[in-house]
Amino acid sequence: MGRLAALAACAAAMILASPQPDGTPVIAGDALFTKPVGGLERTASRSEIIDVSGMPFTKALRVVIGRDAPDTNVTQLTIPNVAAVQRGDVMLASFSIRGRMASGKDPAQVMFLFERAASPWTKSASLGASAPNQAGKWRTVHVPFRAAESYAPGEAMVSLRFAFGPQTVEIGGLDVRNYGKSRTLDEVIAMASAQSPIGTVAIRLMPTRKAQTMVGLGGNFCQPRYGQTEPMDAVGQWNLEHLNVAHARVGIPLNWWTPEPGIYKDEAQAHAGFLLMQELSKRRIPIVGSVWEGPEWMLGGQREQMGRTLPADKYDICIEAIAKYLVTARDTYGVTVEHFSFNEADIGVNFRFSSAQIAEFIRRAGPRFRDLGLKTKFLVGDTANGMATVGYCRPLLTDKTLSPYLGPVAFHCWDALWVPEKQYAAIAELGREFGKPVWCLEAGHDAQLWRLPSPWESWENALRTALAYERTIRLTGATIMDYWTYQNNYPLVSPDGKTPYPVFHVMAQMERVFARGSTVIGVSTDHEDIRALATIGPKPGQAAVLIVNPAGPGKAMVRGLRAGKPAHVEVSTAQTQRRSSTSQVGADGAMNVVVPARSVVSVVQSD
Repeated sequence: MGRLAALAACAAAMILASPQPDGTPVIAGDALFTKPVGGLERTASRSEIIDVSGMPFTKALRVVIGRDAPDTNVTQLTIPNVAAVQRGDVMLASFSIRGRMASGKDPAQVMFLFERAASPWTKSASLGASAPNQAGKWRTVHVPFRAAESYAPGEAMVSLRFAFGPQTVEIGGLDVRNYGKSRTLDEVIAMASAQSPIGTVAIRLMPTRKAQTMVGLGGNFCQPRYGQTEPMDAVGQWNLEHLNVAHARVGIPLNWWTPEPGIYKDEAQAHAGFLLMQELSKRRIPIVGSVWEGPEWMLGGQREQMGRTLPADKYDICIEAIAKYLVTARDTYGVTVEHFSFNEADIGVNFRFSSAQIAEFIRRAGPRFRDLGLKTKFLVGDTANGMATVGYCRPLLTDKTLSPYLGPVAFHCWDALWVPEKQYAAIAELGREFGKPVWCLEAGHDAQLWRLPSPWESWENALRTALAYERTIRLTGATIMDYWTYQNNYPLVSPDGKTPYPVFHVMAQMERVFARGSTVIGVSTDHEDIRALATIGPKPGQAAVLIVNPAGPGKAMVRGLRAGKPAHVEVSTAQTQRRSSTSQVGADGAMNVVVPARSVVSVVQSD
């Protein structure tokens, strides 16, 4: 995983209702109108202050974006903190948004961040927010979070990013409050969400609108890559025993495998990597092998240094080292590694290749793999984020000399909760254009979550993981989602493998909805905050729905289920996970489902 590769999402960010008046203001009250928007000229944009009526605020900032940009921060407003913030302080940001994309069809978008004002730009909060679907209406957005670091005045900033393509977006009522330690984060979230009930939401399954067929949910197994000499830790063992692992991505410890040119050692970390793959293979779990780190004699620089480029005159010796590892896995351990990649080569974690450079590498490696009888194909991309995937992968897919050696399009979804929908949808279009499956091989919502204190056992981690999975599967057409990781790195259970965290229970729920062989179908919902995704199959009569609610309490009327048949319902919240019940679907194929505040609900009909 490239920990600095993606914008981090906050430990707790959600769209809520009314703001809370107490707390200490963190930014100047007029900062929205006194700080200049940066980068306007780079997107042919302009900004102005407008009058507003019918809202708690009387003025708003209007930003008109004229053209696309390579990144959302090309045009942004940054506002420094004027009050000190201590690490762990509970905070609440609020703003209202309205506007439309230039096409007039879609709502405008903005991204809110609270981050360090200098490198490494540590994020305490980030949230992508959209205007209401109804033109001219305002939507109030709240972002509860906990400060990741301590900041003196001016050491942190609010960032509002606007470069989501041609659009007109208006922002008003911007406020950031610090509650310090006087309230817990859960208290602030619960208080706000209780004031934003969703009412009754209509959810309809549309089985004639079929999308991808799922391979299923899997995970990364990478501890030997990080230096462990045991193949499987307690976390990984728990997941293998309690989840239906449909796919695995394994780290190939190339740096320990070949410590000197032409020397290969099946020892320690390299041996652990082989044993790990052997265990997965015995369980009939398909394997991707990925390289993060290379030996210093090959890659140069310092260990774990990002962005290092492999010299072209070392391509062949690198290819030979990888091939020898794959052949040893096959001949000594009975393991077939179906696909190979360099992890996040687009940004260099830690091998960096341009599209042209990786094309040349594959052009040499493919024939060598074939000569050795290896059936391993190269993933197309395995990029750090979805936003970069199409631009990086298209040159490879259009190069016909590479076609025999290429497998699925692959990417990581660390940007899932804020990237413009059209950019994730473009990944699905790319896969269809070239007849390639799409795989998300690092599934998660925050590449910097590890910087926050004890985030793994939090409900927010579980809720936001579900939001990231729903958005990624729905938009990109991904058939595989490999969680980062099924071992003790972003863990699903306690390090001793005995206490499952809330995110484990959500993973188990999603695993049933997106089971191997199920087909994703269309779903409609009449509430813009409620996320729903459904599947049918693999057997006749089977159907499942995932409902993710980041807002307040309510219920859903789910239509399109199998009439007169029972449905199993599981509900997970911050208080309890996988509370289960069974209900009978009505003769009209509809059933009422209670949807608590900030919950993940799954409805499953078996045959």
